[in-house]
Amino acid sequence: MDSENNDGTEKHPVDRSRLMDCAFLFGAVLLSALPYVFGLGFYSDDWNYQAVLVRSSHLGIGSMFWELARADSGMVARPVQLAYLVLGFKAFGQYATAYHLFNSVLLGLLGGLIYLVIRELGGERWPAFSIALVFGVLPHYATDRFWISAHQVTLSMAFALFGIYALVRSSRPQARWMAWATVAAIALVLSILAYEVALGLIVALLGWIGWSTYKDARNSSRHRVEHLSGVVGTAAVLLIIGILKFRAQRRIALPHHYANFLMRFPELSGHALVQAFRFNFWTYGLHAPAVLMGLDRHAALSRNAIACAMVIALGVSAYMWRKGGSGPTCRSCLWLLLMGLVLFWLGFVLFFPSAASNFSTAGLDNRVAMASALGASCVLVAMAGLASLLLGSWRKPAYCVLIGVVCGVECLIVNGLGWFWVDAASRQSAILKDVAADVRTLPDGSVLLLDGFCGYSGPAVVFETDWDTTPAIQMALGNSSLRGDVVSRNLTLDDVAIKTSIYGDAEGHYSYGNRLFVYNARLHSVTDLPSRSAAERYFRGVNPNRDSDCPPSREGVGARAF
Repeated sequence: MDSENNDGTEKHPVDRSRLMDCAFLFGAVLLSALPYVFGLGFYSDDWNYQAVLVRSSHLGIGSMFWELARADSGMVARPVQLAYLVLGFKAFGQYATAYHLFNSVLLGLLGGLIYLVIRELGGERWPAFSIALVFGVLPHYATDRFWISAHQVTLSMAFALFGIYALVRSSRPQARWMAWATVAAIALVLSILAYEVALGLIVALLGWIGWSTYKDARNSSRHRVEHLSGVVGTAAVLLIIGILKFRAQRRIALPHHYANFLMRFPELSGHALVQAFRFNFWTYGLHAPAVLMGLDRHAALSRNAIACAMVIALGVSAYMWRKGGSGPTCRSCLWLLLMGLVLFWLGFVLFFPSAASNFSTAGLDNRVAMASALGASCVLVAMAGLASLLLGSWRKPAYCVLIGVVCGVECLIVNGLGWFWVDAASRQSAILKDVAADVRTLPDGSVLLLDGFCGYSGPAVVFETDWDTTPAIQMALGNSSLRGDVVSRNLTLDDVAIKTSIYGDAEGHYSYGNRLFVYNARLHSVTDLPSRSAAERYFRGVNPNRDSDCPPSREGVGARAF
């Protein structure tokens, strides 16, 4: 029984079972990352951010903030990402592994936060533990595990969940409710200023907590009404910050920006329903065995990855069985299934106006799927629970085993996808080493087009356009006046220049002359392109289709991995 303080408010003793569960969650998530985390590198936007920070590092930390904000104006609306990159560079420099280890630790803490939030909201121990554990090993948001430029999504979710936890604590009858409300407001503001991905979750839970607190306060003491003011104050602060962020963020696509939104509503609704089914039930759910077979065909499932998945599957099953708890009920599973779909929509709603959004891809486009992945974890746990009910009196051990299997399979898929990102980092290193050895020096202001390699390793980016190639070449050759780009199917020739595009938009325009070169990574050759005829002669003889015989690929998605 809980004791009371002198002022009559309730004490909340430390729950040893919660500490043990959080420690297990943290360890399981870190273990799941070991097969790939030490091989990850920089990708896409990472190269540009690193180049800017390297150039400005000798000018002081203030200049680093200023120069990086100038390089990417979108960071004005995401100052937490700006701070993360600058402070990360001060702490880790150009050592990519340190950034990825930090993100893995953060994901481990995120699993614990999910568990604690569900428990604080009244959820039972084992559903809360299962949801947090499955979320921690999901491949649904895999890009956020591998790409430094997406780590702000992890930060956004962590701040959001910590803020929600603090807000729930502030609504309880205790002496320090104001402190908890202040912490909640700060954390939720930091979440929104990191990224918008958790906005739907924050708004929904803020409303739920506010309504619950209001119901409790109607026939209670003045102190309970004061606790409601903490929720209202937090909501007011978030509204102000949201308005300011909206004014600063110029790239948010909202429905009223589309003149034909109502006409497109049926199309967008159909797209959303397809996304919901694929994301929650199919790609990494019912279709998971086929995904594993596809990854195996690419030799992406290493022995270490298989061993790691087996340890997690067995460890999860044993831990849940040993610690007890009753098995699932049909009613609880159905409610959890419904809640999972609601959570998916809360994460998807910001992207509803775009029929191009693809939450089920394994490429860069899935970086915004982490909030919706919380719903997918609920759905998977509910499906495991419903399956265990078929075994009657054996439902409890069956449930423990099924959750272990789900965690093992999802962990193995994550490591299979991680293999591609490790392979991409290895290919980058080899290309840049060859460029440094074969090219050596170029005239200032030169453009070097990279050819003879595949721009993607599965969903992972090797080099895909000028914004990653240019800074990588500048750092490899020690010349900040150089520019770079890649040869791809999107490259075209006209009478005066070579042009490139990405995401359907024009990107590079490189005039022929004595400062335009193409480097072929397979042939280790440098060819100058003084005219259109020289360019046509090169491509006709070396790479007529401008695809380097690579598998089909697409921006934001990469090449097929399974």
